Amino acid sequence: MLAWIPFLQPAPGMSSWWPALVIPLSLCISMAWRSVRQKDLSRYWPAVARMSAQIVVGMVALFVALAVIVRVVVPIIPVE
Repeated sequence: MLAWIPFLQPAPGMSSWWPALVIPLSLCISMAWRSVRQKDLSRYWPAVARMSAQIVVGMVALFVALAVIVRVVVPIIPVE
């Protein structure tokens, strides 16, 4: 921990479980966005849950798409 340089190196000990931080991050972003944009706060929590789910599903879809590109499309591109 003494040789760790923040913002230039990944935090030590977090590399195995950092994908789990997507859920609290999406929840906090959704809460902040919906608190500003929601006109009627009676539907606030369902809107936050729906937006959080959309963010998580979108990030998983992007992961799958990029994984397919890297593992399938890139190897068949000619080097020349």
